[in-house]
Amino acid sequence: MLSNTIKSALIVSMMVVASNAVADVSLTKTTDGSALTIKKEMFDTPAAKEFLATGKNPYIGNEEAIKAGKKKFNLFSCVACHGGKGEGAVGPGLIGANFKYAKNATNKGMFETIWEGTNGGMGAKGFGLMAPDDGLKPDEVLKVIAFIRSNSNVKMTGNE
Repeated sequence: MLSNTIKSALIVSMMVVASNAVADVSLTKTTDGSALTIKKEMFDTPAAKEFLATGKNPYIGNEEAIKAGKKKFNLFSCVACHGGKGEGAVGPGLIGANFKYAKNATNKGMFETIWEGTNGGMGAKGFGLMAPDDGLKPDEVLKVIAFIRSNSNVKMTGNE
């Protein structure tokens, strides 16, 4: 039989482990609201892991990440529909307070939209969805979002 001291130590240890456990955010598809499943291994950088745990984008305001995000924004032809700074062109604007998809006011929502695409014509950009070996990885999506947020005309970070 365990002594009261050992029982107490076990209970305290279990409480510490439970308080340190971080649940991952739940991701949902913009297209239909169903669960968006991305392999956890895809979140392979400290920033991507932080995003998965909190839904917050640690790259907001990071000049190096913004520069890298701008390159991907141009490389994946986002500019063709959303304009050079995300102000909108053929597609909706991404930098103001009025979003076609309200969830895009948050970085989690914008991540979901970029990753899986929309019913409005934007195809999925997530790795493996365009082609088995092509697309943006979670860390790259976060950098694209950092670039978009850096152009916000209402100083929206998406981490509010």
